[in-house]
Parts: sequence; structure tokens; C-alpha cells
Amino acid sequence: MTSVDNHTALFSSDELEGLFGQYSIFRRIALGVSGGADSMALLYLMKQWCLQAGKHAPALYAFTVDHGLRKEAEHEAAGVARYCAHIDVPHKILNWVGDKPSSNVQSEAREARFALLRKAAEESSCEALFLAHHLEDQAETFLTRLARGSGVYGLAGMRPERELDGIHLCRPLLNVSKVRLKAVLTDARVPWFEDPSNDDTQYTRVKFRKAQKRLDKLGLTALKLADTAQRMTRAADALDTWVDEVAEKSCTFHSAGPVRFDSSCLEYLPDEIGLRLIARLIRYVSGAAYTPRLAKLQSVVETLSCDEGARAATLGGVQFARAKPHDESIWFCFREAGRMGLPNISVQPGDEGVWDARWQFFASSSAEPFRIACVHDAQIGDFELEIPTNWPKSAFLTTPVIVFADGVSYMPWKKIGRTPAAAEVRSRISGISMAPVRKTF
Repeated sequence: MTSVDNHTALFSSDELEGLFGQYSIFRRIALGVSGGADSMALLYLMKQWCLQAGKHAPALYAFTVDHGLRKEAEHEAAGVARYCAHIDVPHKILNWVGDKPSSNVQSEAREARFALLRKAAEESSCEALFLAHHLEDQAETFLTRLARGSGVYGLAGMRPERELDGIHLCRPLLNVSKVRLKAVLTDARVPWFEDPSNDDTQYTRVKFRKAQKRLDKLGLTALKLADTAQRMTRAADALDTWVDEVAEKSCTFHSAGPVRFDSSCLEYLPDEIGLRLIARLIRYVSGAAYTPRLAKLQSVVETLSCDEGARAATLGGVQFARAKPHDESIWFCFREAGRMGLPNISVQPGDEGVWDARWQFFASSSAEPFRIACVHDAQIGDFELEIPTNWPKSAFLTTPVIVFADGVSYMPWKKIGRTPAAAEVRSRISGISMAPVRKTF
């Protein structure tokens, strides 16, 4: 492990409370700890805050991902484990198994790391996952997205906190410089590892990191870039408030997932609001983590804005279908099956997971085996009788259905009636829970 000679005072009690006090609402917190200076500082500082908070502090759980990309990674993970044992924080090493990418390595590794950390957090009943991104990381994110031509939302950078599929993702160190974090570790005699890939200029983020000294001379310091990102965050939040108000008036959200959208609102909305509205519709309906690129969004918005002509559009796994000719401004947005179709999975008692990134399921130990498919694949005979008034059949073909071994089925978005047959279904699904992953727009 490495240390640095830079004597900066440790964080005061008030500073620790300012950084972490708002998180005392959580009972259990997961920490992503790679062994680098940033994450080791997060681990150390949060442990100090917990000791300061006493019995009101949440429990900490540390996780280290070994990507299997560097031979030193196993040794580094073991070093983190030893330090966690020293400060009495439970620790687990998570391994990225399977074939590794030959290109876009950092991006793929980042996604795999987050997926492993998120799953580990859930399995440990943690309400939040903390990551150690700091001031310079925020500045690099801003520059990287600026180079891509990102708009307001991209330039807003990383948020200190957001909720993602039921877990809080927190970055409490975004306003703290890496120099300060390293100095804290040195003063506290906490070791860390240096990852050589952080100096490899084949990666875009490293190039911007290397350029920061030249940017400092021009006044574009990491602090100023991060401040600009924060201002963009405020602007993005203001736009989102506007989008929420428009969506409330122009969208009808069905509990099964489809949305009925009145596109006449696009006639008077500023372009940015219209684009953001459609982007959020696509994420809501598809369950995707990210929105499509701007150019593709613009094309869909143009289609939806036309009074005549196109009757359908598809983007990001979502199909937009225009209503009947007498109501040209009404569109139905629903999940597209695509060429590969939708998942058809078998569920055993005790299983839990997510179907098609949209529906979370859980089967208790008392539940009987079943499978989850989309309505179209299950070929339910009386499905058309279940279609809500003023909605097309096509909007519900890609909604989920639970199918038991004997063919009895249940659509989790439908209310169960009071007939004898319905009573039997109610009894059989008593140990099964299935609900949308995203319940809000």
C-alpha cells in the first residue's frame, strides 16, 4: 500500500456530521471499497462518523470488486479485507466472472462493478450504496460529457444522492478534493493502493485528468468545473419540475406499464421540455437505466408532433402507436417485444429477481413453481376481455403474466374478481409478490 507526505488536519466532528449526518436515517449502508485512496478515505471517514454517532449510527458493510483484469487485484482486495477486520467492518470480495471485454474495458468494468455492488447491498439488506467519487471525479465527468456535446442533464454531472431501483446511491465526497482525502489517510496512517490504470492515457478520463493542470492555469479549476456542474443540476431540477407538471396533464399511466400520451402539448412546449418528457417516458415504459441519444430523441419528438403521416415510432425498446384517425394527438407508449422477444423465466419457491428490468418478483418458500412470460407468449385465451376501455390490445401484449404448470394464469396488474375461479387464483398467488420496479414517473 502507498502513503503520501501531506499533513492536513483530519476532519472535525462538525465536518463529519456535515458530510454524513443526513444519512443517519439508514440502518445499513454498503460501501464500495476498491482499496484506492478515495474509497479507503470514504471507509475511514464513515467509520469515524459512526463512532461519533454512537448507537444511532447505521451499520457499515464494505465490498470490494475483483474484476480479474489485473494480477495485483487479488492482493489489493485482501489488503482491504485486512483493514476492514482491523476496524471491525464486515467485508466481502465480489468477483467479476465470465469473459472479459476486449474493448471499452473501463466502461464495461464500471457497469459490472456497479451491478455486483448493488446486488451485494441488496443481499445484505442495505438501504444505500455509497461510492467514493470526489471533486476531481466530478470535474472529469463534466469535461468528458462536455466533449460529447451533452446538454443540461449530462453536464449536471454526478448527483450526491439519487434513488435507483429501490436503493439509494450516495456520493458524499463530491465536494472534497483528492488531495484532502490522501492527506487524511496519511495523518490517520491508513494505507491505500495505487491503480496503474489511473495513469494510462489510453482512457479518456485519464487524458482529462492529465490536462487539469493546464486547465487550472486558464482558470478552469476542478472546483469551478464542479461548481458549474452543480448549477447545471439546479437547472436540470427546474426543468424536471416543469416536465412533471406537463406529464400530469398530458399522460395517463396504467398500472400495467403502458402510457397514453396527448402529444398536442408538444406544440407549445420549449424543445428541451418536450425532449425531456419523451426521454422520461421511454425510461419509464422500458425500465432502461439511461435515455437514448439526443439525435434519436429529436426524431421521435418530430414524429409525435406531426398532425398527419406516421402512425408509429420505436426507440429504446418502446413503441409509440398513434390512436385512431379521429384523435390524431393521442399516442400509446408501451414496451416493444423486439426481435429477441421478452424473457420467459421459470421461478421456484424462494426465488426473487427482476423480470425485463420492469417488474420485481418474489416467491415465498410456500409458493408453487411458476413461470413469468409476457401476455403475447402466454397466449391467454380470454385476454381481450381484460383490455381496459380506450386502450389498444397491443399496449398490453408485453405486460407480464404468471403461468402455473397446469396452465392457470394470472396477470399481476389486474384486480382479481369474486368468482370461484378467481378465489382459486387468489389462493395460489398468496405467496407470490410481483410489482413494477419504477412506480413513479
